[in-house]
Formats: sequence, C-alpha cells, structure tokens
Amino acid sequence: MGAPVRIGIIGASWRAQYILRIAAAAPERFEVGGMLVARESSAESARARWGVAATTDRAAFLREGFDFVVICVPRDVAPELTTAAVASGLPALIETPPADTVDGLRDLYRSLGSSAPVQVAEQYPLQPQIAAQLAVARSGLLGEVHQVRASFAHGYHALNVIRRALGVGFEPVTVSGAVVSDPVVAVRGRDGRLDEALPVVADRTIALLEWGGRSAVYDFDGEQYVSPIRRRSLSITGSRGELETDSVAYLDQDDDPVEETLRRHATGLDGDLDGYHLERITLGPRTLYSNPMRGARLNDDEIAVADLLLRMSEFCRGGTSFSSLADACHDHALGLLVEASARARTSLTSEAQPWDSAQSDTRTAAAR
Repeated sequence: MGAPVRIGIIGASWRAQYILRIAAAAPERFEVGGMLVARESSAESARARWGVAATTDRAAFLREGFDFVVICVPRDVAPELTTAAVASGLPALIETPPADTVDGLRDLYRSLGSSAPVQVAEQYPLQPQIAAQLAVARSGLLGEVHQVRASFAHGYHALNVIRRALGVGFEPVTVSGAVVSDPVVAVRGRDGRLDEALPVVADRTIALLEWGGRSAVYDFDGEQYVSPIRRRSLSITGSRGELETDSVAYLDQDDDPVEETLRRHATGLDGDLDGYHLERITLGPRTLYSNPMRGARLNDDEIAVADLLLRMSEFCRGGTSFSSLADACHDHALGLLVEASARARTSLTSEAQPWDSAQSDTRTAAAR
C-alpha cells in the first residue's frame, strides 16, 4: 500500500475532528503530520487528545512537507488561507462552501483560477447510499434522466448531487421557490438525543429548478439532518425507469418491468468474524458501490470524507479533478439563488459567472 498520505489540517473545527478520527481508524493510510490552529489552547487540546503536532505559527506550518492540507475553517477566512497554502506550494482540500457570498466566490475563483491545485470537500456524492444512487442514474437502466426530487441535505450539498444525477454543468437555470412552516417535535440534535422533546417550527424550503428539458425539486429543512420523523429521500426519474430512495423500477431489454432494491452488504454479521464494516451496495447482480475503506469502522459520512482524502492524494499525483473549485463555487451560488427565490417567492434566473467556461466534474462519473 505504500507510505500513508501525510496530511496537514488547518483549523480545529467539527469537520477537522472527522479527519483526525479517520486517520486514527486507518493509520496505515493516513497520517496527520500537523495542525495549524488559531489559539494555543486549541493546539494543546489537539496534542493531548490526538497526539499530533499542533501550532499557531502559520509560516512554520506551511513549511512542513505535507502531501496536501485540509482547510477546516469558517468560510469568511477560508479564501485567504487557501491562497496562502497554494502560494506556499501546498495543494489544498477546502471545506464547503469555499467562500461566504457570491462576490467572495468570484474573487476566490479569479485569484486561483481553474489550474490551482485545489479541490473542495463535497462529500455527499461519495456517501455510500448516494454514490450507489448516482451509479444507477449513470448505468442506463433508467434511460435518459430528466428529473430529480431531492430531500436529504441543504443547499450546495443537495444541488451538487442533483447536478450529477442530471448531468448538468454550469448551464443557466431558472429557480422558483418558497419557504413554508414545518411544525415538528425535535428529539435529537447533532450531539445525540435531547434531554426532553422540544416542539419547534422549522423553515422548509421548496424550489423547482429548470434547465431546459431537465428539472429538479428541492425540498429540505434543517430538522431532516437529525430527526427520526423527517425522512431523507432522493428520487431520480428517467425515460425507462425511476429510482425512489432504495427501490428501482425499470424496463429490461425486452421492455418488461423489473423491480429491484439497493442492498447493503456488511461483514461481521452472524458467523462472519471479519469485524463489522460496510462492504458494498448492490442492485440485483450489479455491484454499484464498493467501500474504499473496507476494514475501518467508519460511519457513512466518515467513509465519504475518507474517500475524499484518497481522491485528493490521487489528484496530487497527477490524477483527475473530482470536486473542482468551479463546481463548488457554482453549487453555493446556486444555493444562494434558491434561498433568494424562496424568501421572495418569485422566479429567478442564474447569472453568468467567471467559472462558466471551466469543465464541470458533475458531468463525469464520481463513484467508484
């Protein structure tokens, strides 16, 4: 397998903890060579908890011989740190979104352009279930895909998956949205179950996006991330079939209808002594997704982030782009357009952007 990928982390955020957990779970693949943090107290905490070198000295950190750096900081300071890393000769994997506003996205893209060694950590297309669903969309089983209904993540996350399912790049899009109230009893938060049930009124954003003959319905509120009573779903519709979350109905080569279900295969069950981990996802006899981190005990989101790190390592060795700065800028600009349309309850059309002439990674296969 060779030497582990040597990673530098900028920031000590919630997402930075993902990288540290993944490296701890798979030390033969990843090594955190150092961290750059804002405060000495954060450096001391990182050293004590994870046993990694941590510093507040940016110049010293940027001189280290990392394969690449992962930038896990608030979006208002991410552009400046990304530019500094690239100027120091370090490839950068930056968190989503890469900047806070459309103007900030434009400025960042113009300062780095399409050739900078930068990729963006958009993990949703690499989450096992979504990766398998996208593989169905690309397989031809559904015929020509023309519609998506997405209700599983907010803004740029969902919009990246929508564009990949439809094969849409940076073409103009018209958005018609609205915000509606969704009263719900909250019983779980990001850190686990709440001490007591809490009635809340969530804002649910619903929008129709239209690219010529292709369209998508975006439907989401924040409670869906953690609520056991607000389901997450993805539907992909084509001329010869439809995927609805984990169920697929399509016409076979004889035009007879077939119904199959996405099936997760895991080790460590019953008499299997290999230890529990996801192995693959299949549809009938087809393997749609193989876990690149087999053997490591990681949840689906951690598997996706680990896959990003593996792909970033390949990218640094001359591999192809997998999550470009142009795509990340477009996804966030599109997400802001959805928000603006929904708040105003009016139709809006996307504007020309400096990244429109770049090649979009959403047009290429992303799943293994």
